[in-house]
Amino acid sequence: MTGSLASDDTLYMTLTDELPAFLSHAFLKCKNLPALPSVALKVLEIARSSRSTLNDYAKAIEHDPALTLRLIALANSAYYSRASSPVQTCLEAMQRLGLDTTLAVILGFSLFQQTHGESVRNRTWQRAIVAALVARYLAEQLCPQQSGYVFTTALLQDIGILAFQSTYPEESKTLYAELPLSCTQQTPASRSHLALSFTDLTHTKPCYTECSHAELARAEQRFFGCDHTLVGAWLAAKWGVPDNIVNAIHQSHESYLVSDKVVLCVRLSGPITDAWLSANPAPMLAALLYQLKAFGRTRTLKLKEVLQHVQQQNAMLANALQMTAPIEIDSDTLLAEAQQLLFQHTLTLGAQLDYQQQALTSLRYPETTHKEDSRLDAALNVGRAGLTRTSKKSSF
Repeated sequence: MTGSLASDDTLYMTLTDELPAFLSHAFLKCKNLPALPSVALKVLEIARSSRSTLNDYAKAIEHDPALTLRLIALANSAYYSRASSPVQTCLEAMQRLGLDTTLAVILGFSLFQQTHGESVRNRTWQRAIVAALVARYLAEQLCPQQSGYVFTTALLQDIGILAFQSTYPEESKTLYAELPLSCTQQTPASRSHLALSFTDLTHTKPCYTECSHAELARAEQRFFGCDHTLVGAWLAAKWGVPDNIVNAIHQSHESYLVSDKVVLCVRLSGPITDAWLSANPAPMLAALLYQLKAFGRTRTLKLKEVLQHVQQQNAMLANALQMTAPIEIDSDTLLAEAQQLLFQHTLTLGAQLDYQQQALTSLRYPETTHKEDSRLDAALNVGRAGLTRTSKKSSF
């Protein structure tokens, strides 16, 4: 175990047993497996408490001089300094940057230092940042005292992808090239050239250019025998991350039918992020609304406010973390398109149900159906005969 925060190794051993044997052996032999320093682990522990202050974080971070200098340099950058006087301490830097940016820098400095030129890590990092922003906003509405913990958990939910990439670089390059994590380079043209329908996303296998994260997980199952949620949980347990974060990572991509509001925020963050980063977001949002409606969660989520918040905050974080920010979207127009797609889909389902009901009736009462068909045929013949006589009269 890398860290010392876990009370025992029980969860780590359980997750090791769940991994395919060849994978656990390969991970343990991998020299490039992602690792968290003790300072980052301490920060995760602090984030668990709703009573934690910026001073608590600063005292922990100051034990890592390189990380402290990184935060101070960022706080003194042109984007943040404006006309303010330069900051000189870690606490002052955190006060200027805010907690979200500070946590993102800490975990990003530890896990994503080598992202330049590595598209998989770049996309994983961008999805992690947006998902964390979404999760925090939802938590502020549903469980405000846990918003910091929710942010860090959502930020770590896809770390299993990093383990796959580090241990199996060639296989991962093939897998994630075929199944993009998200469309991070968006342009107005790229939004319009895809004709992916809502039905494609809810009933059939999505095309690879717009695959859902669930499709990505299924592809990992085919490649490796498990998906990145199990691997991410195992990796977090190996680091010594608190058990509740480990379990949340493991269950981060499961059903919305859950009573725990903290878990719900994390689980909702991924699909909302995938839609927001997508080149064709309306069908993906419509599919999400459809699923939320099925689970009775439509009142939980104020999607318009979520999208507006993420767009505003992500622009700030993208600048701070030197990420490429997706283009701006019109939340009102996007949601109107998604609602229209959902309405059309509901009508289609209604027509299909009517047809199936008629087919079922014909199977149960074939004689009645035959008589109805005969009456319809007779009426049709009479109508045709009338038309024929009319046409003959008109010809004279």
